[in-house]
Amino acid sequence: MTRVLVNMPSQFGGKHSGVARVAFHLLERLVENPSFTYVLRSPWTRDQLPEPLRRSGLDVVTIRRPSVMVLDVLRQAVTMPALCRRLKIDLVLNVDPYGAATGGRARAMIVHDLYFRTIPEQTGRREALTSGLIFRLMLRGNAAVICVSDATRRELVASYPAARAMATTIHSAGTLGANASDAEPSQVAGRYVLAVGNATHNKNLGVLAEAVTLVGAAHPDLAIVHVGEDPGETIASTLRRLGTEIRLVRLTRLEDRRLAALYRGAACLCVPSLAEGFCLPILEAQALGCPVLCSDRSAMPEIAGDGALLFDPTDADGLASRLRDVLEDRDLRDGLVRRGLANARRFSWDRAARAYEAVMLGALQGRSGS
Repeated sequence: MTRVLVNMPSQFGGKHSGVARVAFHLLERLVENPSFTYVLRSPWTRDQLPEPLRRSGLDVVTIRRPSVMVLDVLRQAVTMPALCRRLKIDLVLNVDPYGAATGGRARAMIVHDLYFRTIPEQTGRREALTSGLIFRLMLRGNAAVICVSDATRRELVASYPAARAMATTIHSAGTLGANASDAEPSQVAGRYVLAVGNATHNKNLGVLAEAVTLVGAAHPDLAIVHVGEDPGETIASTLRRLGTEIRLVRLTRLEDRRLAALYRGAACLCVPSLAEGFCLPILEAQALGCPVLCSDRSAMPEIAGDGALLFDPTDADGLASRLRDVLEDRDLRDGLVRRGLANARRFSWDRAARAYEAVMLGALQGRSGS
């Protein structure tokens, strides 16, 4: 039996970030295979885990989240071999690059994005230098690199050509829980454009405010609903600067049922990001019959397939035109819903889990650990 340490030190315990949601949905499928046993090392306690994992045979090692990631990556390189020997670990699966470059007989890591390379002007010099150091260390220490999209794999290879031979793509899938299918009203009155995700440097939410303002005269009832945190008040400050009366509703920490209801009730989901490594909200919206408008950059066209209208995220006028199309053309809207539902079915956690298992076994067969 192969013992795998799923290493996720960089995520906040009890906080369902995109990375954590991906890791847990993947683990729910992985633990079903009796040929593998899994140990989760993270700031999460067993009681904080989703119910299917709490009830599984997953072993849990709870640690404190490190305050300085680069120092913790260096520390793990020293301490992980002893931990793996004690736990009899065959392979370390690093959920993101902020993990262990040593330990077990082999290691694999997941790359979700390379924003520090693709949009360096947004991430800052310090983050770029720190992330670059971590990536170089981890790429030397891991036998396999799993990218969540072909776009992310291309970005990785462009920045680190030596990673080409070890990099593969395994797509994630939607992460809304089973109870998301339960019918529930959206609790937001009127028509609204939905944006999902914390206002991090890549999200570019200001352009959404500009575009909705441009269509506001013809659609005065249209609001913006943002699910996520926005400490810099990106959307609100843009609306104030433009002197518009567009209504903004911000919601945070929603249960899956409430988020699903918002998708179902929205005029559309809008993703104006400058870069995305995968973009879970696209698939979540499509699976629930919500039309999707998304940026034409990085992984978004790959994930959305033909079930979305694309636009240039630097062009507010172009996005406004797309918004008018989906608001005013019922046939177009119905076509987006139909194609979106079909596209969402291309992605499966069961297929992803089998692909991860193949990569992990290949890493063990091809390389000895430290």
